[in-house]
Formats: sequence, C-alpha cells, structure tokens
Amino acid sequence: MKAPTCFDVELAVDQTTDLNCLSEPRVAMDTLIEFASQAIAEKSGVVEVLLATFPALLFLRGGRGLRRGAIAVLIGAAALILFGIGGLAGAGVIVIADIVVVSTAVLNMNKRVLQMQADLDAAKSAVRDLEITEGRRQVFNANARQ
Repeated sequence: MKAPTCFDVELAVDQTTDLNCLSEPRVAMDTLIEFASQAIAEKSGVVEVLLATFPALLFLRGGRGLRRGAIAVLIGAAALILFGIGGLAGAGVIVIADIVVVSTAVLNMNKRVLQMQADLDAAKSAVRDLEITEGRRQVFNANARQ
C-alpha cells in the first residue's frame, strides 16, 4: 500500500498545515490560497500600514517636493513595520503623514497660483501701458503732420 500524500489526507480545522506539501510538484491552489490568507491574517497590521501608504505612492510622479514627501512616508512606513508598530496605530500615523504631504502640496500650489496671478496682472499692466503709449504716439504723429 502506498503512503498517503498531503493531498490524500484531509486536514482538520485544528491541525496545522504541513509546509512540506508545498514542495510537491502538484500543489492545490486552495492550499496556497489558505497559506497566503493565514500569512496575511497574522500580519494584518502590516497590511493596514501598507494600504495607508497608497496615497503617497500616487505622489511619486509629482514634483520634487511631492516625491520627497512620498519617499519620507514610505520610509516611515517601513520603519513602523520594522519596529513592530502595525494595525490601526501605524496606519493612523501614515495617514497623518499623508495629510501633511498633501497639505504641503496644496500650500505650494496656492503660492504658485498667486505668483502666476501677480505675473499675469503685471503683463496686463504692461500691455495697457504699451497701448496707451501707442495711442499717444499716433495722436502726436497726426498732430505733427497737420
């Protein structure tokens, strides 16, 4: 009689899975999914912290300041994970860091918009001055010909 393999033995709920089964060439997909889900369930704090870093990932394609802020948030998340601070506390810290990065970006954008408005007003004033000067020149030339 042949010795039972991992797939021949039905695992009870209270039994632990034998990781040697994963080395067999025909591993059931259910076994891998169960293994991955258990690993994620044990590290749920890490998953929450990593999910909280998602907004920072969106800023990696932004300007220099946004990239630096996003990298700082990612380094902070890695530090929290390494120090074992996970779960809602770690995710909350990362969310606050994301809010700081977004607020800084909004303030910098507001400064740029105000600077653009000032430059546009200066350009409008220069064009108005040129129009007035051209009108005076035309009037002066018309008076000089008469």
